[in-house]
Amino acid sequence: MDDETGEKIGAVAGKLVQQIIELGLTWEDAVAAFGLAARATAQAAGSAGADPGEDCVSIARQQLMEAFEFDVRVIVTTNQSDGAVDEVDDNPLLATALRRHGSKLH
Repeated sequence: MDDETGEKIGAVAGKLVQQIIELGLTWEDAVAAFGLAARATAQAAGSAGADPGEDCVSIARQQLMEAFEFDVRVIVTTNQSDGAVDEVDDNPLLATALRRHGSKLH
């Protein structure tokens, strides 16, 4: 994979992870979402005439597994004031709201 493709893939992955954080999905749900997205993309490619559908699904599965070999660094920052952080311990709803809407993925 060249640098430009890697940057594009990283941008898409970052947006997906940000969306997962905002929705409050578990990591298991997130992995399932990636798998469903990979399969749907492969089926769409097959329907568009790229290859027979099952070939695309097989290639997508292989690409998904190969992606696990890449090194990944995730840094999550929050836009919370120190006072908001102190209130989180006493208010679980606030903690959820801050986690969903106050984080940014880098």
